[in-house]
Amino acid sequence: MKLHVRTFQSDFKQTESHPDVVLIHGTGSSGEMWNKQLEFLHRRGHRAYALDLRGHGLSEEPFDTTDLEVHIADVMETLELLDLKFPIVFIGHSLGAILSVTIAERHPELVQRVFAASLPGRVLKPMEVAFRWFLKGAFPKLQTLELGKRLAWRERTLLETKVHTLEQIVENFGGVNFVDRKINVSCPVHLSVGRFDPVAPCVYVEHIHKALPGSTLKIYEWSGHNFMDLQYDSFNKWLQQHLDE
Repeated sequence: MKLHVRTFQSDFKQTESHPDVVLIHGTGSSGEMWNKQLEFLHRRGHRAYALDLRGHGLSEEPFDTTDLEVHIADVMETLELLDLKFPIVFIGHSLGAILSVTIAERHPELVQRVFAASLPGRVLKPMEVAFRWFLKGAFPKLQTLELGKRLAWRERTLLETKVHTLEQIVENFGGVNFVDRKINVSCPVHLSVGRFDPVAPCVYVEHIHKALPGSTLKIYEWSGHNFMDLQYDSFNKWLQQHLDE
C-alpha cells in the first residue's frame, strides 16, 4: 500500500554529496513529528521524506492484520514511487527504528546508514499489558471527549489514531527482540535513547550498541521515549555529526 509522504515545501537545491533521507515515525504518531528535521535536512541539501505508516496520519487504514512484514511492504512500495537515489539514509523512531534496521538487514544495497532513535530492544511485558488495558478502557473514553487543541501534539495525535491500528501493533510486535539476536547490517547504525525510556529501556539499547560493531550511541539524560520533541536542536546536531562523516 502506498503511504502518505510529507516533505519540506520550498525551493530545493540538492547537493550531490548529500544522500536522500527517509524518516519513519513510531506508534500512534505520524510523519508530522519530523517537521523540524525535514526543514533541517532540506537546508543542508538533502531530499528528505517523512512517511505516515498505515493507519497513522494521512495514510489509509485498510483494517487488515498488520505485522512487521506488512509495514515493510508498505514502506518498500512507497520508496519505489519516490524516485530516490540509493543508497539512502533512514531515520526511525521506535516502531520506525525497528522498520529501518530490518530494511537495512534485508536490503543492504539500499541503505547508507540508519539513525535508530528509541529502538525497542525488547518489549517489556508490563508495558505490553498496560497498553492493552489502556486500549480497552481509557483510550476509547478519551477519544469520545474530543479534547482537540487542549492537548499537546503528540497526545492529540495518539488519540486520533484508530484503535485497530494500535491493537495490531500490540498483537504483532510484542515478540520484537534485538537483545538476544545479532543484528546483521553492513551499514553504520547510530543509536539514541532517553535515559528513562520505558518503551525502549536504555539498558537494552546499550546492550545492542556493545554487540553491534561500528555502531554509535547517544544517551539523552533526564529524557524518556520522545526526547526529540523538546531536544530537537540537540537531536539535529546528532544527525549532522554522523551525516557529515
